[in-house]
Amino acid sequence: MNGLHVGLDADALRLVNAAEALVPALAEHAEDVDRGGHVPVEVFKQVVGAGLLRVCVPKRFGGEQQKLQTLLAISEALGRGCGSTAWVAQNISATAVLVGMFCEQAQRDVWETNPDIGVCASQSPPSAVARVDGGYRISGQWGYLSGVEQAGWALLTMPIGGDPAAPEIAFALAPVTAGTVVQTWNVVGMRGTASNTLVLEDYVVPDHRILSVTKAMTGTYATEYPNETLYRTPLAPSLVLGLLGTPIGVAQGALEHVLKFAHKRGIAYSTFPSQSASTGFQIQVAEAALKIDTARLFAAQLARELDDAATRGVLLEYVDHTRIRAAVGFACQQLREAVQILVNAHGTATFAEVNPLQRMWRDVNTGTRHGMLTPMLGYELYGKSLSGNKETVATLV
Repeated sequence: MNGLHVGLDADALRLVNAAEALVPALAEHAEDVDRGGHVPVEVFKQVVGAGLLRVCVPKRFGGEQQKLQTLLAISEALGRGCGSTAWVAQNISATAVLVGMFCEQAQRDVWETNPDIGVCASQSPPSAVARVDGGYRISGQWGYLSGVEQAGWALLTMPIGGDPAAPEIAFALAPVTAGTVVQTWNVVGMRGTASNTLVLEDYVVPDHRILSVTKAMTGTYATEYPNETLYRTPLAPSLVLGLLGTPIGVAQGALEHVLKFAHKRGIAYSTFPSQSASTGFQIQVAEAALKIDTARLFAAQLARELDDAATRGVLLEYVDHTRIRAAVGFACQQLREAVQILVNAHGTATFAEVNPLQRMWRDVNTGTRHGMLTPMLGYELYGKSLSGNKETVATLV
């Protein structure tokens, strides 16, 4: 059984099954998504129609209010069909957890009339922030906004005062229509995410749509509903772990693709009747499968740990934050290595433009290099913490 499914209740499994049912349709359109550089409306409508943007929306607004483990399982399933579509859905759902930490008025602004509207998020700093009566006036460019084409709102990072060397950081909620989306996403992998840039000029964010990240990282949230345990999930670790589901799914899709054709494809300049008859091939796919399993087991273990902390309302120790950051980076490294092994096993046919394996290879190599997934930084953070070194070398840990 898939380790990410262990312990999920009937409602969670219903959503995971709905995601798995979409895999053939997403796979059918994945090439068009990649070449076109965005997820077509008719494709994303299937994700919305399956209720998969409501996974982490509060039940008060018609959402599912599910656990982090459920989100990862759904993201993995969608990733088997199309990495870009899965990444967009994953990021919108993960951002809903953060919106659930805001006060009720802010949540109503976003979800009261449409629980499927979606929120995208960026950690780029603004160019200008000024305190005004009742809020903050902000200007700037917020990039890498995965889901900006599909979401109605954007969650933007900004400083709100304090020590200039270490200012208090906040999230600000703004409607996407308040700014202009500029096409800046020109990459080789995850091309269909259209993770472009939102430009805002002199937009005033009211105070109720501001959430102190600095306070939230110590367990102080604005929500008036402390019994909604999902929105007590440790903030920084959940942001990092939430990115892992899609690349696991893409890597699993790559394994399935290679195995599907192994009995049909031969090995050039050999006497093997098929790849599957070769002991060398068998060893390669076994190693790749175990690396994917390693990443999945890490994801499942860490998700259950964070879900449990949220349920009990406890704060994790700093060393646990750094351990989770390092473990996710390690898992990403396993996924890249797994897909590279599969490319070697499948052979040069991988690089034909019509072969979906080359897209999966590009998607995994791009997605797992998100700034929060960098293994070396995670290892350094964890190593410093284990060694008793209090030096801070990263934000949002």
